[in-house]
Amino acid sequence: MTKISVCITTYKRAIQLDQTLQSLAAQTRMPDELIISDDCSPDETAAVVERWRKEFPDLRYNRNPTNLKMPGNLNAAIGLARFEYIANLHDADTFDPHLLEEWEKALDSYPSAGFVFCGIAGWPVASESENGVILHDVAPLTNGRQFYERYFRHRYSSIVWGTVMARRDAYERLLPFDAAFGFISDVDMWMRMCMDYDVAYVRKPLIVLEHETSYERKLGQFNWNWLNIMRLMQQKNLTRFYSSQPKILQREMNRHRWLTQQVYARRLLGRLYWRDTAGLKLGLRSCRNLDWPLKALGWLVND
Repeated sequence: MTKISVCITTYKRAIQLDQTLQSLAAQTRMPDELIISDDCSPDETAAVVERWRKEFPDLRYNRNPTNLKMPGNLNAAIGLARFEYIANLHDADTFDPHLLEEWEKALDSYPSAGFVFCGIAGWPVASESENGVILHDVAPLTNGRQFYERYFRHRYSSIVWGTVMARRDAYERLLPFDAAFGFISDVDMWMRMCMDYDVAYVRKPLIVLEHETSYERKLGQFNWNWLNIMRLMQQKNLTRFYSSQPKILQREMNRHRWLTQQVYARRLLGRLYWRDTAGLKLGLRSCRNLDWPLKALGWLVND
């Protein structure tokens, strides 16, 4: 049955894209169509795609006339998809041969699921994961609102990696990915799907991540813009989920304020620990209109 569209968004990663397509060509369940959306790359991306064209009978290469950034490019790619299940994959990851087969089986088994995700491998071994594999204690199917409250609400990280397979009708109801949330607009999309759909999970490491820098180097970096965007995303989705329940909304907004001030304060302390003067200044600037992170910093120092 023809029903799987695979969308790969890419920008300036020709070498990594070649590895991604090699692993995709080895799937036990091949995609019925493959869409590669190139965000105006200045490298040999087009040539790499041409080398793999014979392996994918229905391959469409889209090159955006201008750079749309991640949300715009993902909107463009999904807008070209024709089939019932739409998988969006990263251009630098590689995949277990059974990825699409397992995802299709999950969505077939759970008609109420809006999307399915899975475990990952290749996470830096220096992290808390075991041998670079991250598997979560998540049921094969979870009620969407329960999933939001358990894994998204008030969290500044996402257990859903950016790659999922979602139902076309869910995207038709919820697109576009919100450009205001930049490179983490996918997290906002998964939150929104939880309002009306359940969530399926395959507890196998079917995606292998590709990292360009070491974990130790990343530890010394922090993106304040990411934190600010996540704060706004949390506020927006709390309003979405609880707008019809004013008392609960007020309670959750108060909790959001309390937990967020701890996050900001710890990040400021982290910049001190890493002797990151520039990062500390950026953090203080981010908090300029938010006096509570500075109060929380005082509480943490005094504890």
